Amino acid sequence: MKVIKVIYNNECEFIMKIVAEVTEPHILEEYNISYRQDRKKAREIMERHGTKKLPLIVLEDENLEEYAAIWSEQNPDWKVELIKKMNE
Repeated sequence: MKVIKVIYNNECEFIMKIVAEVTEPHILEEYNISYRQDRKKAREIMERHGTKKLPLIVLEDENLEEYAAIWSEQNPDWKVELIKKMNE
């Protein structure tokens, strides 16, 4: 089972609707940086992937190793990219 980590803020909550459409079994971890308690963990993940823009989606495999990330600087088609990366 894969893990999907989503980092977003109140301005880009649309990403949660897109992630909800994923039909493959997964575990979802949400980090809303508009809330102080989520900010520290979210910043670590963002720095690891070299981005400060939101939203950011990070995918982990069964061994909890990160294998893919999708962020807004790539101008992705969020749904298509997420499905493609989930199937890797």
